[in-house]
Amino acid sequence: MKLFIAIELPKSMKREISGAIKELKIKSTGGRFVNEENLHITLHYIGESSDLAGAVEAIKKAAQGIRPFILRPSKYDFFDKSGRKTSFIAVEGQISELTILHESLECALADNGFSREYKRFIPHITLGRNVEHDELTMIEMRDIKFRTEMSVQGITLFESAKENGRTVYLPLHREKF
Repeated sequence: MKLFIAIELPKSMKREISGAIKELKIKSTGGRFVNEENLHITLHYIGESSDLAGAVEAIKKAAQGIRPFILRPSKYDFFDKSGRKTSFIAVEGQISELTILHESLECALADNGFSREYKRFIPHITLGRNVEHDELTMIEMRDIKFRTEMSVQGITLFESAKENGRTVYLPLHREKF
């Protein structure tokens, strides 16, 4: 099964970001957009694994000593890998706390036999993949202001699965701080 560890978003934040996705769909010339119920902040993509016990153990270890912290959606941006754009909303707030959590999780996963990610951690909420738009759309998307914020109180191990031709993220374990 495909596994990843993420921060779940509250419904109010998902609704607000879903509005940005609708706007992006209208202004872009294509792409695969994230469904509202699947919006999250990825901390680590494990990929194919059946080691649920190891992943849960790592999550429990990573959460030790972490206290709740505040995050909020910030500005629109995108990653560009060989001309393929992944659109996202950056995350701001108590980023130092989020960075400590991320590093703690990376160490705990490595201790439990999972591969460690060494790329720079850029906290974000993915809106869509292979999204094509012009410069004006980018400017207009960056003008969107978000009002919601959240208190991060834990992390979740998800399975990415297909149901009726749609990708769904199934929570397998939640660990509170």
